[in-house]
Amino acid sequence: MEQETFWTLFYSLPHWEFEIFLMIIFDVLIGVLIWPKIKKFTKHHKSDDERMADLEREVDKLKSKL
Repeated sequence: MEQETFWTLFYSLPHWEFEIFLMIIFDVLIGVLIWPKIKKFTKHHKSDDERMADLEREVDKLKSKL
């Protein structure tokens, strides 16, 4: 049984090919699956902030009328 050390893995081309393969699978594929949910979540909160700004403007208008 061959003992793996940091340096044997560092200089091993198959190890780096496998690392790149895993990065493609997990970073790209899962990112593509999760990104629409993240985008929807941030869009929802952005619209909440815009609504709050509109309400604050309306309150300011009502205060100025008093």
